Amino acid sequence: MALWRLTIKQSGTINTVRIEKGMSVELVTNSTTSPLQVITYKEQIAQLFKIKYGIDVLKACAISPTRMSCERIS
Repeated sequence: MALWRLTIKQSGTINTVRIEKGMSVELVTNSTTSPLQVITYKEQIAQLFKIKYGIDVLKACAISPTRMSCERIS
C-alpha cells in the first residue's frame, strides 16, 4: 500500500471552477504507480477534493500531471 499527496500546482478558474495552488488531498492506494497515471483513481481523487474543498476537479479537468503534483508519502 502507498500513501500519496496530490497537490494543485497553479491557481486559476477552469470551466467555472476556482482552484488554488496548494490545495491538496491524501489518497491510499494498493499500487506503487502514481494515481494520476491510473484512470480508475480519478473518481476517488475527485471525491476527496469535493469533500475537503467543495470543488469539482473533474469539471475543471485538473486531475492530470500538468495541473497536479503527486508525492508518495509512504
